[in-house]
Amino acid sequence: MESIITIATVLTMYFNAANDVNAPYLYNSDLEDGVIHKIEVYEQKADNQMCAKMEYRYSYDDQGRLTTREVVRWDANKQEWVNDFRHTYKYYKNGYNMETSKWDAAKQAYDLPSEVTLCREIAPSMTSIKTFKMNAEKNDMYLVNSLLCMEPLDAISDRLFA
Repeated sequence: MESIITIATVLTMYFNAANDVNAPYLYNSDLEDGVIHKIEVYEQKADNQMCAKMEYRYSYDDQGRLTTREVVRWDANKQEWVNDFRHTYKYYKNGYNMETSKWDAAKQAYDLPSEVTLCREIAPSMTSIKTFKMNAEKNDMYLVNSLLCMEPLDAISDRLFA
């Protein structure tokens, strides 16, 4: 299974969002050698004043795959960026995991993952996606969503019947 969360994927998402002329948001990216490391999001108010909203921070591995996506929000009272949550991506031979961890301000660190999504190729052009959430009372995770994704037969027939 080829990773679908690459530098090109992040770059495409940025350009799609930035080109929406009807959105009240403006985007500023830290782009170096075709790689987005940070996107700042600003909201344009009715009086044309721009206000900082959030910032996305991206990290990649040596294969160009996304490893972390951190989301921070602008705290207007403190006049600084404040951590909110982080997605961590772990890659395997047949897929990847995406773990979501919330920021704990008291500990000044991210908590253990509160949600984990497992994406696994179970057959050619067939992917299983399962999402688990943390049950704090029992200190374990439970399944909240299960999905099977398949490419249409006509899209893969040349590979199957070659």
